[in-house]
Amino acid sequence: MGNSRLAASCHLRGDSSSQPATVGANGILGRIEGQYVSTAIRQLPPAATAIQEHLDVEIDAGADGRVRFFAERKTARHHRHSHYYWSVYRAEPVGSNDTL
Repeated sequence: MGNSRLAASCHLRGDSSSQPATVGANGILGRIEGQYVSTAIRQLPPAATAIQEHLDVEIDAGADGRVRFFAERKTARHHRHSHYYWSVYRAEPVGSNDTL
């Protein structure tokens, strides 16, 4: 029942945090702990009242150092009701020589 054979191959290995970040569409997002992603989302304005569709926020992510998170505003619809929320789609390390 289910797709356990397929799902088992998508998990990260236990030592993935010691490996260098892979260059990809989501940057180092797969390495960042969920508590830091949640902190980044809480620093954004409420999605229901935000005008921008894409925002970024920079926080200290523990062992990974300063990280810039990129989020997009999404909509969940159920019949006539809409709910807006932020979804983080990319994370990048912020170097010491990076100027904002």
